[in-house]
Amino acid sequence: MIRIEKIRGYLKENGIDVALITSAPNLFYFTGSAPLIGGYLVIDSDEEVLLVPELEYEQAKEESKIPVEKFKKIDEVYEYLKRFNTVAVEGSMSLSFSKALKEKSGIKEFKFLDEIIKELRMIKTEEEIRVIEDACRLADIGVMTAIEEVSEGKREKEVAAKVEYIMKMEGAEKAAFDTIIASGYRSALPHGTASDKRITKGDLVVMDLGAFYRHYNSDITRTIVVGSPNGKQKEIYEIVLEAQKKAVESAKPGITTKELDSIARDIISEYGYGDKFIHSLGHGLGLQVHEWPRVSQHDETVLKEGMVITIEPGIYIPKFGGVRIEDTVVITKNGAKRLTKTERELI
Repeated sequence: MIRIEKIRGYLKENGIDVALITSAPNLFYFTGSAPLIGGYLVIDSDEEVLLVPELEYEQAKEESKIPVEKFKKIDEVYEYLKRFNTVAVEGSMSLSFSKALKEKSGIKEFKFLDEIIKELRMIKTEEEIRVIEDACRLADIGVMTAIEEVSEGKREKEVAAKVEYIMKMEGAEKAAFDTIIASGYRSALPHGTASDKRITKGDLVVMDLGAFYRHYNSDITRTIVVGSPNGKQKEIYEIVLEAQKKAVESAKPGITTKELDSIARDIISEYGYGDKFIHSLGHGLGLQVHEWPRVSQHDETVLKEGMVITIEPGIYIPKFGGVRIEDTVVITKNGAKRLTKTERELI
């Protein structure tokens, strides 16, 4: 596999004995299998093997694109690693596991794989993009369900439950994250997951949701008003819509993520709401909901063809409400292609 050969090249260039990968997203990325109980992908200069608990063996053997071996006790994994001195690991590895590797496997030095994995995973293959596009189709179904379900007197949790049910019925394995249905004053909470609050007439309702499908995620946000919008609601909606459309139009190979964030942020600031846009413009998306690159003022990654990101400006006014509009897009040689396609001009 090309991906594993990239890791092997990294080991050789840096004089590292072995790579050890344990996180579920990366296990799937490199092997095609992501054992629920956990697995250990070991890559050295000559071979690669996926070590899994005995109860995961048959499924991993069926799914994995590389050789699979089983173990009954974790001590067998430590024993397997005793022949190595230097190991490259993910930064997310726990302190307790690293301590055990030192004590039980005799590992003398740790290096990190994060940068090489980041560079690999940021650029999606055509197959990955097709799967994300399918996940986005399910998210579009989810957000249209939310729009239909939002009504005066209904609890936010009821809407979220229906959204997740319909997405699953249409093929999603689960929601990509806790569905956000935030109405009225709660719409000013960027992470306002669905609550027991009842929706009332005149509420702004932010609906942020996604589908998890074949290990990949999607992400979409739409905002509506229950009834007719008042002047202030319409004003901030139109500002956010202008900023979001301009950012989508501007996303293309060669622009930095900081520059893209600034395009949307400057528009919102020009209307006097710069201090109400309180998060980054977006984030990378794929095997994880939030992955590389960050689309923010603090990241200068150059966008490249094959990257999948979200574009989601917002305005949040405490005790009044908020508006966010978000799409998942893929960067092509000609610019950004929206993978979530639900109408944006809903107010």
